[in-house]
Amino acid sequence: MAPRIDSLADLLAPMDEAEFFDAWHDKKPLHIPAENPHKFAGVMSWDILTDCLNMTAIWSARSLAMVLDKVPQPPERYCRQAVDRNGQPGWQPDADKVKGLLRQGASLVANDLDTLHPGMAAAAKALEEALGGKAQSNLYCSWAAHPAFDTHYDTHEVFALHVAGEKVWRVYENRVDRPIAHPAFKTVKQEVHDRQKGRVIMEVRLRPGDLLYIPRGYYHDALADSEGTLHIAFGVTHVIGMDLLSLLLDHAVADPLFRQNFPLPRGGPAANRRHAQALAARLGKIAAGKAMEDDVVRLRHGFRYPRGGFDLPGDALTRRYAVHARGLKVVARGNRQVLKSAKGAAPIPPGDEAAVAWVISQPEFSRRDMGDALPALASEDRDRILEALEAMKVISRA
Repeated sequence: MAPRIDSLADLLAPMDEAEFFDAWHDKKPLHIPAENPHKFAGVMSWDILTDCLNMTAIWSARSLAMVLDKVPQPPERYCRQAVDRNGQPGWQPDADKVKGLLRQGASLVANDLDTLHPGMAAAAKALEEALGGKAQSNLYCSWAAHPAFDTHYDTHEVFALHVAGEKVWRVYENRVDRPIAHPAFKTVKQEVHDRQKGRVIMEVRLRPGDLLYIPRGYYHDALADSEGTLHIAFGVTHVIGMDLLSLLLDHAVADPLFRQNFPLPRGGPAANRRHAQALAARLGKIAAGKAMEDDVVRLRHGFRYPRGGFDLPGDALTRRYAVHARGLKVVARGNRQVLKSAKGAAPIPPGDEAAVAWVISQPEFSRRDMGDALPALASEDRDRILEALEAMKVISRA
């Protein structure tokens, strides 16, 4: 049976998780050679890839690309006209055309696979839980001596899980300072990349079970060195200051000062400057306030890609729970809410307070009862809270 990847520790093994965060995370590239070449077989394999590709109706020229000697292939070279699952016309990969290009040495790039197989979903979830970011996966299937991409940097940190064949990766000394998915960083010409990348500081041959970590902004490239190489690249993005600006915009709309006209031209530059200074001061006050603090906590708490959420037939059979831990209360402790018992207190994740308070007030309830009582609570959040309370032995399945 293929090993399970359920945590960051599983991904990093044999490296210690604490060492990774202390010495490597967001600092410098890292290669972890495999102790077990089948380490990632539960995440991806030739059989898993074949099963995914055979889900014909889910693929399009947007989600499945082909690249030959660094040149993206037009849809007509590997797709056929078809009607998609939404009844819309579009390009759908054609198996015979795809295989023909593969035999010519083209690379296959399959995007967003992390909801298509439990192993990939588990690995993505492990990264999100450990790093507090969004994890998205792309698969790369490449062939010897046919490079797919020029030297480049990514606007996310990369965890490359090598599955089959061998590929040589080069990482360069220069690092772009915190690039993001914005045209300023996504439209840089190749000659600029080639000029800025610097010398090679790491050259590694990835073999099955190896992991390569590259912090965002580091220049890198790769070349398959055997027939049929396969790896999954998980890209992780985090909450950044630009996200705070979006939250500030929401608050600004509710503040009359930001809806006020700028002074008339007769007031001159001094009047504009005074108004701009008043706006800046108000922004600072909003950014430092409790409401913004709560918004950031909620943003980070929900900064995940939605995956799954179904557990049939149990979901349809309305699972029931009994509350058997008594004397529990939700109380404030500092600026946090905790679940307090006679034996101690456990912090409640921000945003979960109302749901936890409702659960402990019930002698017995079903998932449907909880959904009816808390209609704004997403299904996946309801399941997460129930799993946590069940693990704490606050509730049990009736």
